[in-house]
Amino acid sequence: MQVLINGIIQGLLFALMGVAFSLVYSTTRTFHIALGAIYSLAPYILLLFTENGLGWVAGILAALIVCAIAGLLCEEALHWPFHRKSAPPEVHLIGSLGMFLIIIQLIALFWGNDTQVLRSGVDQMFMIGNIRLAQAQLVGGVVSLLVMGIFFLWLRKSKLGLQFRAMADNPILLGLLGRNVRNLRRLVFMLSALMAAIVSMATAYDVGFDPHGGLNAVLVGVVATIMGGRGSLAGAAVAGVMLGLIRSQVVWHFSARWEEAATFMLLALILFYRPQGLFGKAMRLEEQT
Repeated sequence: MQVLINGIIQGLLFALMGVAFSLVYSTTRTFHIALGAIYSLAPYILLLFTENGLGWVAGILAALIVCAIAGLLCEEALHWPFHRKSAPPEVHLIGSLGMFLIIIQLIALFWGNDTQVLRSGVDQMFMIGNIRLAQAQLVGGVVSLLVMGIFFLWLRKSKLGLQFRAMADNPILLGLLGRNVRNLRRLVFMLSALMAAIVSMATAYDVGFDPHGGLNAVLVGVVATIMGGRGSLAGAAVAGVMLGLIRSQVVWHFSARWEEAATFMLLALILFYRPQGLFGKAMRLEEQT
């Protein structure tokens, strides 16, 4: 049961990261690899504030604001100019990878490559029957679940959420109907960055962080998006929880060194037997563009 609960909590963090990546991909068809660099940046901003005695609340707010601005800059400086020139997806991918490398190198230049921590001492533990949970685990799981719940409720009930879903289906038609697709794209990149920052800070508080942790995080988001199915944000969330459960079982029965191998073996099986994803719909050949 302990392994199951650990897997669920880790899976909730993966789920939120999957939703963050899938949000950009499903609405703009962009492989937002630079999201991994934004993930890496968040805890460093929080650390900067806490080390200078400015407090956790101010640090968290500052990290969220900086990451939202970074997400917006990815759209303004990179993807929107490419979009206006009708660049193919490969160009967006390479450009995003370049942006990822630039931000990561800037983080390493300012803060170094060493692993950092956000807390000192042993974390507080809670006992629920035979299950032991650290405070950091509970915070990460609860915050991820709460953020996803609010996001999906907003997506279903608000007019802006309806426009998001319409943009995922047909952005050209949405523009013809008089909606400001440009501003919607900006909001997509900012919301995605905020979600990634929340996952990053929760994870960093639990296990620490370094400049290169964002690569694994964004890869988990990519795998969850593909497993869930193109355009299915809920599918990405469910796939993220599945990844957390599977990876925790792999660590328990084998070794942590097999986590990534198991992740990509699962992805390969999904692509082979159900290329549209677990919750995606099969498309006609002319729609797969």
